[in-house]
Amino acid sequence: MSEKITSPNMLVCKPTSWFLWRALAMLTMFSVFSILFFKDGMWGYREKNLHYYVHDAFVQAGKDFQKMNMPNELDWKNYVSAKKVKFPNDAAAILPLATQFDMPWPEEIAEGYGVLSDIGGQTGAAKLWEDYSGVRKWSSETEDKPFKKGKIKEQFVAFGVTGLLFAVTLFFLIRTMNRSISADEEALYSQDGIKIAYTDMVRFDIRKWDSKGIALIYYKQGDEEKKAKIDGMVYGQFKEEDGAPAEKLFAHVMNRFKGEVIEYTSDGDEQTSDDFVAGISDDNKDSD
Repeated sequence: MSEKITSPNMLVCKPTSWFLWRALAMLTMFSVFSILFFKDGMWGYREKNLHYYVHDAFVQAGKDFQKMNMPNELDWKNYVSAKKVKFPNDAAAILPLATQFDMPWPEEIAEGYGVLSDIGGQTGAAKLWEDYSGVRKWSSETEDKPFKKGKIKEQFVAFGVTGLLFAVTLFFLIRTMNRSISADEEALYSQDGIKIAYTDMVRFDIRKWDSKGIALIYYKQGDEEKKAKIDGMVYGQFKEEDGAPAEKLFAHVMNRFKGEVIEYTSDGDEQTSDDFVAGISDDNKDSD
């Protein structure tokens, strides 16, 4: 890896604001998703499960009240005091960590005897639930079914994936912001710090330059052929008000490159500069 030596005549393309804002947008997205996945796995889905099972106790209370055919208030309170919210066997894995797993039916059910008597068991239970959920700042609507242990585990897996993507994006952002592509009269200096002399370049693939701002340079390093990329969207940009640094660097390299240029013809086929010259020669022969 060669160290870049700057000079007054050197063209330098630094990381662009386009790349910076794009990377920051990705970091924001991954961080938001990471937080949401962790929140759902640790608290959100568990709280919704508790919500579901406590609501189920109110529904069951309404049914039981109807079956008991208008019990007196004392009998109803004694009945409710012996009841527990029914949780599944894996409750510890799907409910909030501080949940009381032998949770009795809420006191509001026992104290709601008057409501149940006035408007009926199930209708009364729905009214009691609405009041209770409001006090607990829960929605009166519940999930169709509880979240299983596997679903909660998925949130932590997703949290890990988005966290990893955040770390990878941050790594590339920091690495790229410390890099640049430059060129002088002798060579191109890649973002990896490699000096590529114009005399070592053998092919210049410019097919994606006009559409994506990407050009590939193939060069010789000893007996091995290697490849370097000029990415004008990441380094330099094309803003006229900034002097179109990427376009200037591209033109600078093209003017000093003596090898094969790979480009598109109008019909979309690949064509090199050698092919173009050969085609002109054939046309001249035909005209003679």
